[in-house]
Amino acid sequence: MPFRGKTPFAQKSFSPMRVVPPQRRPVLVAAVTFAVVLSAALGAWRWVGEQSLSAAKSRFYQNTVHITADLQREFAASESLLRGARGLLSVAPAADADAWRRYVAQLDLDETSSAVRALGYADVDAAGVARLTGGTGNVAGPAAAPQPVAPVTQMAPAAADAMPVGYDLASAPASRTALLHAIDTGASALDTDAAPFGDVGSNPHPRLYVYFPVYSSIGSDPGLPPTPQARRAGIKRLLVAALDTGRLFDNALARQRRIDLQVLSGTPATVLYSSAAGDDDPVETAPVIRKTDTLRVGGVPITLSYTASGRYLRAGDEFAATTVLIAGVAAACLFGAIAFLMARKGGRGSVATSEARSQLNLNEARMMGIIRSSMEAIIAVDERQNIVIFNPMAEQVFGCTAMEAVGSSLSRFIPERFRAGHERHVEQFGVTGVSDRKMGKQRVLFGLRSNGEEFPIEASISQIRNGDGKLYTVMLRDITERIKAENAQRQTREELRELSANLQNVREEEKTRIARELHDDLGQQLTALKMDLSSVEQELETTAEPRLLQQLRGMRRLIDATVASVRRIAADLRPVMLDDLGLIPAIEWLANDFTNRYGIDVERRIEVGDTSFTPAGATTLFRIVQEALTNVARHAEATLVTLTVRVEGGVCVLQIADDGHGANRSPPSAEKSFGLLGIRERAHMLGGTVEIHTSSGEGFALTVTFPLSAVQPQEMQT
Repeated sequence: MPFRGKTPFAQKSFSPMRVVPPQRRPVLVAAVTFAVVLSAALGAWRWVGEQSLSAAKSRFYQNTVHITADLQREFAASESLLRGARGLLSVAPAADADAWRRYVAQLDLDETSSAVRALGYADVDAAGVARLTGGTGNVAGPAAAPQPVAPVTQMAPAAADAMPVGYDLASAPASRTALLHAIDTGASALDTDAAPFGDVGSNPHPRLYVYFPVYSSIGSDPGLPPTPQARRAGIKRLLVAALDTGRLFDNALARQRRIDLQVLSGTPATVLYSSAAGDDDPVETAPVIRKTDTLRVGGVPITLSYTASGRYLRAGDEFAATTVLIAGVAAACLFGAIAFLMARKGGRGSVATSEARSQLNLNEARMMGIIRSSMEAIIAVDERQNIVIFNPMAEQVFGCTAMEAVGSSLSRFIPERFRAGHERHVEQFGVTGVSDRKMGKQRVLFGLRSNGEEFPIEASISQIRNGDGKLYTVMLRDITERIKAENAQRQTREELRELSANLQNVREEEKTRIARELHDDLGQQLTALKMDLSSVEQELETTAEPRLLQQLRGMRRLIDATVASVRRIAADLRPVMLDDLGLIPAIEWLANDFTNRYGIDVERRIEVGDTSFTPAGATTLFRIVQEALTNVARHAEATLVTLTVRVEGGVCVLQIADDGHGANRSPPSAEKSFGLLGIRERAHMLGGTVEIHTSSGEGFALTVTFPLSAVQPQEMQT
């Protein structure tokens, strides 16, 4: 039968536990209390540090996405410059050095932010291409090109480190590969292996060269014969753009000084650019975060290696972690001291009654000192709700002195409409000890100043029992300024959304106006000009020299190319069929144009029945589809896109899904992509919601859901 109550003698005699002497117990209790509180403080400090590191990594990844996008735009701008120059060279029989320098001077390359530093061209023909390939279609070695294949004819401005006139573009193996890529594809080609020119030490970064083909026969598609064989036979010139890598990558890093970038290309990898400073402290600049992106420019993959140092991670975050650590150490010392005093008081017993009273008075004095110095308003009341403690911060908050407040009822500081509810809450708290009022987590309450002014507060309540009954302590803070700031922030957010919606509407109206003017005015004028030119050509066909007739035909082809460009620009701004035929035909045209441009199939699942859409709804849905397809072309590397538009259950659902590589991303709410942000804002204008489903290797799906009432005309709803 087990023993009850007293411990058996055997257990007392042979217990392995050692009894701590009474005089050492306060020290032991204080040490244990100090260790426990300090451990909690260290845990909080470590957690704050981890959160700071996580936030820094998130900022780093977002900034690298912006840098990569900026570089993509820089390369696209350089290619657009070459496309503009091709329009001149495709019809001009020849260009002397002065004319070419005047043309380049008009571009003002030194004053613009473009990375192009020099622009020129080299003459090349089918015989040169045959020497370039050795007659087999494969890139030949150096011995297979004894004669110049593509000597530089013009280059401006003639800088010391620019490619000189007469230099053969096919002098290096990588350059020959780039030339063949440009000629066979009709697209730009990037050369990262061109020989350095001038004083190498004067330019710390090597230059990159972009080649762009110009063909003698234009045909129906301006500047691009239909097959690689036809392109080799019709090659006329090669445009050359010299890119300043220092300016190109420095511009992209201008607003991200804490991120280092190294650009590599080729196998083995060759460093094209590096922003890492060589004289920094090695401890501070040791990379902690790394990320690698790849850009494909002119058929050549370029690796972007981003790194961030410990200084980047710690910037702006040391204060929070240090504050938590200092506060934790202080709290450990305070609680250790309190535990020591309480343990020493309990150990002395009745023999030390007078000393205990003295110590209790000291503790009370210290506690009152803490209460008086607290930055929170502290009010203590008895069971009858009469005030017994009213600290200086409470005096400041309520505009009443402690002498006036102590002894009066707490209800004088509570608005009349809340007094009954407060009494019920205190009664419930006195019985259960559970309160739903915790600082920072409960609803906003209201207090009443002595001058009759109501103001918002946050409050928490606790209770203790003494010999005379219960004592309730309320800690509260005045949150008037915080409420004002939250209301101002909410109003500002709504105003910004309204401004964004208005800007979107103004932008659509301006696009519509410009597209109409391009299509109706400029298109008609170009057509009239072509007719007049045809009349002149017919009149001179029997009397003029063949060279003049050939030049007139070239002018007519240039007008055709200009008309096609005007139509394409007008369609990109706003398709005419969106206003004339409606949303669904416009989406069908957009999908076909996307497939023709990028070679990506679009599977359409459109199930809207006889539903018609408002102009605003049709514009919003069309722009969302356009932006989503643009993102697929830029980032997804997909082969198939599924476009779904359906109306069901009072909602209109739009989904664009691809089979690309997908991405491991932060939650959509943390996205900073301007394309997705624009889609969200457009959806919000019509009360819609946006959902994103993606993971690495699993594709990317964007789903937008609108209330049918927001996109359907009013007469159809009735």
